[in-house]
Amino acid sequence: MKKVIFSISLLYSVLAGAQDVKEINAALDFEKKPSIISIPIDISIDDLQNQINSGMPDMIYEDKSFDDNDHDELKVKVWRKGNLIFTGLQNDVFSYEVPLKIWAQKRISVLGVSQAPATEFELKLKFSSKFSITPDYDIQTLTNGLGYVWITKPVLKTGYMDIPITPIIGKLIENNLSLFARQIDQTIKENYSLKPYVLKAWETAKKPFLASEEYNTWVIVDPVDMFMTPLKTVGKSLKSTLGIKVFVETLVGNPTSLDPKPIKLPVFKTVASIPDIFEIQLFNVISYEQATKISQNMFKGQKYEFKNGKYKIEILDLEVGFLDDQLLIKTVTKGSFKGTIFIKGVPKYNPEKKVVELTAAELDIKTKNILHKSGAWLLEGYMERKIESEFGLPVDDIINYGRAAVLETINSEITKGVKMKGEIVSITPDKVKASESGILAIVNSKAKVEIVVKGM
Repeated sequence: MKKVIFSISLLYSVLAGAQDVKEINAALDFEKKPSIISIPIDISIDDLQNQINSGMPDMIYEDKSFDDNDHDELKVKVWRKGNLIFTGLQNDVFSYEVPLKIWAQKRISVLGVSQAPATEFELKLKFSSKFSITPDYDIQTLTNGLGYVWITKPVLKTGYMDIPITPIIGKLIENNLSLFARQIDQTIKENYSLKPYVLKAWETAKKPFLASEEYNTWVIVDPVDMFMTPLKTVGKSLKSTLGIKVFVETLVGNPTSLDPKPIKLPVFKTVASIPDIFEIQLFNVISYEQATKISQNMFKGQKYEFKNGKYKIEILDLEVGFLDDQLLIKTVTKGSFKGTIFIKGVPKYNPEKKVVELTAAELDIKTKNILHKSGAWLLEGYMERKIESEFGLPVDDIINYGRAAVLETINSEITKGVKMKGEIVSITPDKVKASESGILAIVNSKAKVEIVVKGM
């Protein structure tokens, strides 16, 4: 069961590492939205059975004295003859059998002669255990003895007669069923504890993750609550779903210092179901160098006519930059107007074209002042509309990069026997924002992730 929950924090860190954001000297102010990260937990029942068997002692019970237990004149040793075997599964209740070998020695007096004949025989004990997870993240069982079945019955052979001791041994077994049940509960408690790994995941998740050392970009995952569905059996697995409510925030620049106070896990809430799709945001930046190169390929050398061909200009060069939270397109032209034209606008993602386009494009105030004197015909809006309609920064690379990063993360082995298995439901660019360092694109990712525990 080791590190099942720790994989959650690993998931956070790798997703955060998928970012590629240029250095910004202040926090990128996007609204934080809560999200439930759903982690289905799948524990192999065969592995659970093996873990219980490996933790149970071979010698289950021993009575070395004839004189204890109200002088019952009986010595007994009880061993496991084989492994515990599950015989029935229904939701969170398991039924199973444990085969036992028993040696018994009875002190008796026959015709005034004291003897202590011994015998060996076999039986099966029957139990049921109800599995649950405590609010303190421990797996616990409540085991009850259901009885026993004789395989061979105990008979003491003396020189004079055979003495059946089935009632005596039966009473002994019945009196100790609760003892055997507590041993099973203790074995499961010692081998299946979630709390250290949940705490490790919680502590790791609360630390800012350095997404890019080069660009000093950080992702902060703030877990605030924990949910879990009841354990139930599905086929050959014991399943539950862990849900962690988190806030995800991206900032560039040094994060604030960590709170040194010890972390106290919240008491998890039991819920009937948790959505199996979780959402997480990836933050990517299109640098202005990249945007300029793409835009030059689109516009450099393009020729435009105005007033039915009366005026003509050609774009010699183009540069994409930033001004007052907007994109600034600097175009150098020749022809009827020789000079520099500045067009500003708001970047927005167009899901149909899968590009970042320019909206609300207009000439900046300095350009307007210049054109009033030497190019009033450019003030009619044709230039802005042309740039706006043809400007487009493709985001396929961003989507593909995000898809590859998420896929690599959700299909990995955390530790021996513990694997993440997942699939991407969708990756969709969302908000776009211009900043001093580039065009920040938020990509929303939806995925399904399953934690499979098998082969430990």
